[in-house]
Amino acid sequence: MQIKSGLAIVGENLDVINNVCININEDGIIESIGKSNNCNNYVGNGNLIAIPQPANAHVHSGDNNFPEYGVKEGLHELVAFPNGLKHKLLNSLSYEKLIEGISSFYNTAYNMGIGLLVDFREGGGIGCKASKEALKYVKDMDVIVLGRPGPEFPNNCDGLGISSPVDYKEDYVIDLSKKFKPSMTHVAEDEETRKSNDFEIAIKSDFNALIHGLYLNEDDFEKLSYKNIYLIFCPSSNMWHGMKFPPIELSLKYNVKFAVGSDNASWFLPDVFRETYQLLLILRLKRIRGEEVAKELMKSLYINGYKSVGLEPRLIEEGKPAHFLLIDGYNSGIMNSINIYNSIIKRVQPSFIKFRVDRSNIKNLGLLFS
Repeated sequence: MQIKSGLAIVGENLDVINNVCININEDGIIESIGKSNNCNNYVGNGNLIAIPQPANAHVHSGDNNFPEYGVKEGLHELVAFPNGLKHKLLNSLSYEKLIEGISSFYNTAYNMGIGLLVDFREGGGIGCKASKEALKYVKDMDVIVLGRPGPEFPNNCDGLGISSPVDYKEDYVIDLSKKFKPSMTHVAEDEETRKSNDFEIAIKSDFNALIHGLYLNEDDFEKLSYKNIYLIFCPSSNMWHGMKFPPIELSLKYNVKFAVGSDNASWFLPDVFRETYQLLLILRLKRIRGEEVAKELMKSLYINGYKSVGLEPRLIEEGKPAHFLLIDGYNSGIMNSINIYNSIIKRVQPSFIKFRVDRSNIKNLGLLFS
């Protein structure tokens, strides 16, 4: 099978290659990446752009059952464990209804071109089981289900994802995080939790990644860099809840690897293209600009989210399984851009995805958004 595109983002360096013919063998592996004039019997055209499938490194899929709830409430009233409104609503759902909502969310993510979801699931092993049941209806997308202590934990969970290190005794958190990998937790989402030393406990616990980190200081970022711990930013969520901009500039300054998540399905579609664009705007407000800045954001989207949970990124590269998207480069304006990395961060959106390629399967997503 051959795929023709006018431009492709290739390899771990995310190189921009023009006029490409991607040859995929019978096993769904990218056999070669050559010039488009070598394409004979192909899918695609010179107006398409081949990009990797992005990772959404932090979601809560169970919330999909009650969209836009609690619009007048504050963050703690909504999501604090165990008495926040979210947990009351989750406890009111039947198991079948929970699976239905999660499955719908996963299907939305697939159609938005997502290659990986990292899903924080409430409800112990039973919550993780609901996600595994929902996955039966979605193919060709990786989902890492991170559970938390509760009924039947850690059965059906792929790792650990807790709301905060201060929700449990410190020794218990350290033991959990070292035992169940990958492990993630929210930290420093507001001033109160930061003052409770949630970050210090998280550092002792060797979590693979921390979520939010809004109130971390420069000393904290030095520790993250030294420990090689990933930070997951969810800018839309932070702004919706009236918190603050994520400290993306400190990640760049201290070389802290970061990825992007859309957070709760109740308030946000799993559109990480929009989340990364938000980060670009925040950096420009701080006068941090340029193609290299946009390229770092692309790494967060196409590489770091995967590596934060120990997976290989879905790169367009010879010898790798074929998992990529074909974007309308003409109507998006990307094809004619002189700043490709900035254009991809700003202009890629689900409505411009024409095809999703997964090994030997090509799905026409353009029909969904036309």
